[in-house]
Amino acid sequence: MIHIYLCEDDKRQLKRWKDIIEKYLLMNSTESILYCTASNPEELLSYRKKSGITGLYFLDIDLQARQNGIELAQEIRRYDPRGYIVFVTTHSEMAILTFQYKVEAMDFIVKDEPKTLPDQICACVRNAEANYKNQLNVSNRLLSVKIDKSSLILDQNDIIAVTTGEDYHKIMIHTKSGVKQITGTLKELNAILNSAFCQCSRSVIVNLKHVSKYSRENAMLIMDNKESYPVSFRMMGKVQKALNNL
Repeated sequence: MIHIYLCEDDKRQLKRWKDIIEKYLLMNSTESILYCTASNPEELLSYRKKSGITGLYFLDIDLQARQNGIELAQEIRRYDPRGYIVFVTTHSEMAILTFQYKVEAMDFIVKDEPKTLPDQICACVRNAEANYKNQLNVSNRLLSVKIDKSSLILDQNDIIAVTTGEDYHKIMIHTKSGVKQITGTLKELNAILNSAFCQCSRSVIVNLKHVSKYSRENAMLIMDNKESYPVSFRMMGKVQKALNNL
């Protein structure tokens, strides 16, 4: 989900932006919401401080207020470092300032082109949503584990299976590049692995994306790296259902 913020001191322009966004949200399948329409920086920031959701901000540069749009963007970065900022203004010559102030603007839309304004605003919403979804997918894939006294970041897509070691408190993580041993239990790791993983026995969790064959007759999962893992009788139904839903 993305919270969309608008900040424009001209009420007529603000209403136009609002109408464009609302039409886009109505016509498209999205979880984004128009969270704030503000005519001054203080109002927008008061809403920002209440929200912990990533935002998409459409800001006028010349706000006729204590802060201009670029200064407001700097303030927004304190609360939403990964938010998406778009400047909408008649002052096209000020675009260079957005780089000087290091606010990492996603786009810069010129008001003087009213015919293309709706398409440009909608494109910004689509791009922000796509980027946000991609970031979520990446963060959901990454797994931080401790090996001895250091931490290791693993891509869950690269994990083929997780098995218990000879020591009860040791876990073996089987990846495309080899096997890594960490301290912990299957129960602890199962709680943080993503939905691609399924426990097939008391001692094995497999990544369903790496299953090349499931033999119900032999109660065996064959992985794409040629490793095989038994499926306990109690887990057969769960494994089959998980594979069907993959």
